Amino acid sequence: MKKILPAIKIFFLTLIFFIFLDLLIGNYIYKKFIRGNFIDAVTDFGRADEFFHHNFLPSYKTNKAGWGNIRYTFCTDANSFRSSCDDQFRKIKKFDIGVIGSSLTEGTGVNFEDSYVGIVTARLNNKKIANLAIALYSSSIYYAKINRLLTQGYKFDEIIIFMDISEVRNETLCYELKEDIVIERKTINSCYGHNPRFHENFKNKLLRLIETKLRLSFKLYKLIENKMIEIGMLKYSAPTKVVDNPEFEWTYNYDSKNYNNFTYEESKKLILNNMQKLSKLLEKNQIELSIVVYPLPGTLKHDIENNLQVKFWEEFCMKNCKNFYNLMPPFFTQLEKNEFSEVYRKYFFENDVHINEEGHRLIAENFLDLYRE
Repeated sequence: MKKILPAIKIFFLTLIFFIFLDLLIGNYIYKKFIRGNFIDAVTDFGRADEFFHHNFLPSYKTNKAGWGNIRYTFCTDANSFRSSCDDQFRKIKKFDIGVIGSSLTEGTGVNFEDSYVGIVTARLNNKKIANLAIALYSSSIYYAKINRLLTQGYKFDEIIIFMDISEVRNETLCYELKEDIVIERKTINSCYGHNPRFHENFKNKLLRLIETKLRLSFKLYKLIENKMIEIGMLKYSAPTKVVDNPEFEWTYNYDSKNYNNFTYEESKKLILNNMQKLSKLLEKNQIELSIVVYPLPGTLKHDIENNLQVKFWEEFCMKNCKNFYNLMPPFFTQLEKNEFSEVYRKYFFENDVHINEEGHRLIAENFLDLYRE
């Protein structure tokens, strides 16, 4: 025992010294040597659009697109659609399929070839497919963008919407449609991660404080934690902002405070009005409409397979769609075999609501099976 006490004293003295050093110069070291490894990230390939709020730059290419500490290749064609870099200067306006959605459909954080749109494009190589999706898109933008493209001479045989659960958040907090043009709501900042109403427990609040004030200590803590998870000494737990984010839980816990004080019926009416306009526009131009639904981490953690997202769009599609593709089952089937934390880490980026390459493959394979039927 006498031999152990000096070692314990040295450990705690070292720990106290490290924390003091972190408080004193940790922020400088972090910015100078750690964050400096990631300042090469390219994120400025977007631009404002006067009709449908935001778009990509045309014929763009970078291999340093940044999503957190992830680097990936990002290219657009001459139409400003995300594409394979081989199509960087593609100028065609006639497509068999136009795919639209939000950040998951854009393929945030992955190369185009590894995204589900990229995989589907490669497998259906007899069809010309345009990826019209960009992060933070929703029904008002779907209508305004497609309407604008049609007036510019673009042609599609079918539009397939990968409908994200963020739809309700985006339409109530971010945008509204006025005379076929998308304008920002006064609550637009809530769309960019500034909503403070997360259900944070004491541990998460403490970690957030440490991350802000003791950057080096937090990095060291995360390194040790990840190693302990890797060797099985700790069990991974997805952060609150991922599984208990109030802006994505409308399918199982609708609270009007999180959606600009819109009641559920008001939100539903708002979205359906946009989608009815889109449906009529496509019908007028002899374009077929299909809708795809899929889960986010909170859905898998707290909801059921046949959830409100499924019922909402399945009912809409009975009168307005060529096909309705339900991609909830492939994810919920995984939950029958594994714990939520394992399913989450397999198919989603860690500490994020976005799917990783494995998640994109799961969606692509199951969509293709349904599509070919």
